[in-house]
Amino acid sequence: MKSTFKSLGGGARLGAALIATTVVILIPSVASAAWTRAESDRFVVHGEGDPRAIRDYAVKLTIYDEVLRLLFPPPKGVPAPQKVDVYLVRGHEGLSRVWPSVPQAVGGFYEALPSGIFAVAETGAVGLKPNTVLFHEYAHHFMKENFPAAYPAWFVEGWAEYVSTIDIKPSGIIVGAGEEGRVAWLNYGDWTPLRQLLTDRPLQGQWEEQAHFYPESWALVHYMEDTPERRAQLHMALQAIASGADPVKAVESATGLSMADLTHRLQTYGTMMELRVKTSAVDMAPKVEVSTLPPSADDLLLDKVRLEMPLPVKRDDRFLAEVRRLAAKYPGDRLADLVLARVEFAYGDAAAGQAIVDRRLASDPNDADFLRVKGESLLLAGNRDEAHRLEKFRAARAPLIKAYGLEKDDFRILYDYVESRSVEPDYPDDNDLNALLAANSLAPAVADISVSIGEVLIRKGRRPEANAVLAVVAKDPHGGSLGVRARALIAGKSEADAKKAAELAEKSHKD
Repeated sequence: MKSTFKSLGGGARLGAALIATTVVILIPSVASAAWTRAESDRFVVHGEGDPRAIRDYAVKLTIYDEVLRLLFPPPKGVPAPQKVDVYLVRGHEGLSRVWPSVPQAVGGFYEALPSGIFAVAETGAVGLKPNTVLFHEYAHHFMKENFPAAYPAWFVEGWAEYVSTIDIKPSGIIVGAGEEGRVAWLNYGDWTPLRQLLTDRPLQGQWEEQAHFYPESWALVHYMEDTPERRAQLHMALQAIASGADPVKAVESATGLSMADLTHRLQTYGTMMELRVKTSAVDMAPKVEVSTLPPSADDLLLDKVRLEMPLPVKRDDRFLAEVRRLAAKYPGDRLADLVLARVEFAYGDAAAGQAIVDRRLASDPNDADFLRVKGESLLLAGNRDEAHRLEKFRAARAPLIKAYGLEKDDFRILYDYVESRSVEPDYPDDNDLNALLAANSLAPAVADISVSIGEVLIRKGRRPEANAVLAVVAKDPHGGSLGVRARALIAGKSEADAKKAAELAEKSHKD
């Protein structure tokens, strides 16, 4: 599910005063390199340029995550979150290396796919500035990971706006400040009727309508979260909407206000309370390990990320030739071998890709990445060759099972394993469903897994449970073709017809 960002903006109130503190960040001595890796317990940030700047960015993202967990504690029993990979690139050219058709106006994008969860963001040529847009996108990820539900679009986007303008300084942390562009829309623009905001699907209309949607959603969520009483009303309305109530009636019933009265209150809501968090409440110097990536990363790291994106229908011979040329510069290099093997499977000589994988596994039989790539290559081959699909899918199972034994927290392996089982006469059995549920618990943000769970539950005759899972994707404002597929399944369409509807929507979007 791709979520792009251009320029976005963003509390609750702890009532605690700011406490001035001095934060000393100790940076290990790292040689200057084209690509640096900075890893915390929540993020793996890859960036070009000054290692200190890359580390500082990982620190800020980790503090942001901790603040969200402080203000919105996840339910007990939620598994440890998957680390999110973040790639910081210089200029639009870096984005296009990963997404060749990226629109010029897009400054970055976030993906939650069966192949991985990552964001790619453009930075300035010198240094790194606080990236509100990436905070907005991570807020979506945090919500899906910890509080998955069928939320209305205005709440999904409004809440992400609400928490995204975080300002992290040694003197304190502030959340909820108004973003200038959003405030200008509210002060000088013509408001979309609140009834329309509550009922329309956003991101489908003209740009002007979308531009109104974000600030008005932010204002509504900000207002409702501003006091404990209104926060309780907001939760009451959201529960009613998730249960199928009319959104307008649900909000009017929860607040006791008509649309006209609530609109008036929003338009005269002059005191946008800012959340002020004591720095003593969070770890302002989280542990971040910094390392220098090998020289091959300069040439091939972004190509690796590109191969984690959905493969286009058409072959890309130019990309294939370029990766072959670059990988040849690094014989025996692990990253070069990984990228070259995957591009051969995707566009080139599958036998050549298999030779690379076999060589790597002969050297290290317990390399989980190459075991997974071997399994995925067989799934890809089976999907391309219907006559030999059963054979290929069954062959994929052994390397995937071994990879899972080595990396039990890798949701990608579980998802691939279930796909390898999908050709069997007894599919889906209880183990298949349990594997998907385990993958979902590890990566709730990946909509493909939710849709697969919905399909399995429908096959097992558990329609109410299926609809509840599918509704999270169906109502996601960034659901795209998967949202179309989920809505079709909820409407009673067959799996085949739901896939066709999603494919038509994808084709229409591209056209």
